[in-house]
Amino acid sequence: MAALHSCGKKARVAACAFVIIAAEFEINAHLSIFGRIDNLMDEHYSEVFGFPALGRAAYRGIKLRF
Repeated sequence: MAALHSCGKKARVAACAFVIIAAEFEINAHLSIFGRIDNLMDEHYSEVFGFPALGRAAYRGIKLRF
């Protein structure tokens, strides 16, 4: 565990692993599809003390190139 200093106060924080996976598949020269999952293991953590980060999140979409 690491020590976190905030406004003169100390707090203990546990180590965690943050996993992101992403993929993109090109269908042709002008079209591709993509997807991404952030925080795959749904870890609960705070980047800033007192403000919890989002849980697992998934994104997907298409890209058009002209």
